[in-house]
Amino acid sequence: MKTNIMFYLLIIVCLKTFAQNYPLPPASPNRLFYIQRSNNAHTVIYDANWTKDRKLNVKNPVNVYWIRYDEKVHTQNLSIIEKALAFGVETTPNSNKNDSFDVRVMAFKKRIIKLKLNENGQAIATMFINGLEGQLHKVFVQLEEGNDDFRPSVKYIEIFGKNLVTGAEIYEKFKP
Repeated sequence: MKTNIMFYLLIIVCLKTFAQNYPLPPASPNRLFYIQRSNNAHTVIYDANWTKDRKLNVKNPVNVYWIRYDEKVHTQNLSIIEKALAFGVETTPNSNKNDSFDVRVMAFKKRIIKLKLNENGQAIATMFINGLEGQLHKVFVQLEEGNDDFRPSVKYIEIFGKNLVTGAEIYEKFKP
């Protein structure tokens, strides 16, 4: 009886947790990572931008856009302000490696993301996550309650990825 009660409590907790999750963006072979925020389900997508001959576009190696989860799910370009102050990127080619770039997201330029090709020729975003080099998958930004859209205050940031050596999931949570 005690086991059954614990089992049902576990199911309730799991269902509550799943209900709070944000939508998972559709898979894409070009996907580098994505950012979600606590104020709504809209997701900022970061995809590799390829040329016709399957090389990373040197002038614009990262395509950044929204997936908006309104009545109808659709994509939308970032506004000029969103590009300049928050979700846009600055990219710098690495001179010692072809198809390799340093990427900085405008809202948090301190953390460098490396855009490179893995052994299969797939573009991946890597960075140090909790002191380990990992492939970046997603970022979640928890905003303070009562934020306005023009000057949001960040409570904490969570980074999710995969260890490049072991393949294990890695995670970091920090206050900016």
